[in-house]
Amino acid sequence: MLMAAHSTARTAPTTRGTARDAILTATLRLVASEGVDAVTHRRVAELAGVSPGSTTHHFSGREELLREAFRHYLNGGNDLFDALFEAAEQDEDVSLRVVGDVFVSLVEREFADPSLVRAEYELLLFASKDDELSRVVVSWESRLAGALAAILERAGVRRPTEAARSLMNFVRGFELERLVQPKLGPDDFQRRLIPLLRALCVPSEGEE
Repeated sequence: MLMAAHSTARTAPTTRGTARDAILTATLRLVASEGVDAVTHRRVAELAGVSPGSTTHHFSGREELLREAFRHYLNGGNDLFDALFEAAEQDEDVSLRVVGDVFVSLVEREFADPSLVRAEYELLLFASKDDELSRVVVSWESRLAGALAAILERAGVRRPTEAARSLMNFVRGFELERLVQPKLGPDDFQRRLIPLLRALCVPSEGEE
């Protein structure tokens, strides 16, 4: 959810670092196209353009390869946190329009490579059965909720933490719907987002 898009190009790695990145990107591509069960060192090596020995050199087993691929994917969202915290720290007031623009621009990046959304959900299912990766995902989402809550608070949203979680769930729901209805686009997302953001600013009964 709300991740930065990874490059789709297949390039021959030239250094140890790029070889590792190529392997992780290839793993994500394979998960997106064929699912977690399709991941093997040989298949990944073929897609990454490296020798099979290179994958076993960097990753001791299939589980480690999947864990690190998902970490690689999550780390691609670091600029998301930078954008949210920067918006929350602005001197001027943050309006709901600004919040909406941030969400729409971030989701538009996902639309540039929808296959990675499939990879994300495949790996979330894998994480549900892997305690180590589950902790990584929970930590990442807690950080995201905190970043969203900070900007929502600046925009005058009541109960910003709960609102942030609600918005995260809203985005996940839209992503899942789009997996089976690929014609949905950013305009559809924006039409649904605007009334939700407005509702978040409505005081609850008994609140001033």
